[in-house]
Amino acid sequence: MDTEKLLRRAGGIIKLQGREYVTYRGLLFVAHEAGLESVDVKLLEWDAESKMAIVAATVKGERGSFSDIGDASPSNVNRMIANATIRMASTRAQARALRSYLGVGFTSLEELPGDQKSKHQSKSQPKSQPQIKEEQFNYVAAANWALSQGAFNSVDEALDAQRDVFDSSMTNEEMRGVWRSEVEARTNP
Repeated sequence: MDTEKLLRRAGGIIKLQGREYVTYRGLLFVAHEAGLESVDVKLLEWDAESKMAIVAATVKGERGSFSDIGDASPSNVNRMIANATIRMASTRAQARALRSYLGVGFTSLEELPGDQKSKHQSKSQPKSQPQIKEEQFNYVAAANWALSQGAFNSVDEALDAQRDVFDSSMTNEEMRGVWRSEVEARTNP
């Protein structure tokens, strides 16, 4: 089985800013094709005040047993899912364990940091100074937000819709605007 070929065919590899990333959805699909039998997740650490979570995931199947951890906090996730850090830590841990199970070297999209601005902004830098680097569009966070708004029945459905409404020439800001419009159209017919 050519794992990379299966991931590409399933839409499980996407290109962002010139780099390729694998999606959790793609990993899960291909892992099932590769004899995945179970995914076990355990919350290792949770700080309710800071909303920081650390989760361990173990995947088992025909290829053996693989474990890894994932962390999430409001400082490293998209602001739209800052209140869902346990779930994001779980997804990140599962993605990492699935990558090991499949032998995939691509970083998963879900492992990327969110779009929040750094809390370590220099005091000498005026707040009105424009951002030099455009914030990266977080596909999964946007899909989760759309789901929370009632625009879709599942994250997978929202991710599929993104493929239909975005094109590769769009900037991150254009994608945000198009996605807001798409969600509004679906929730306010």
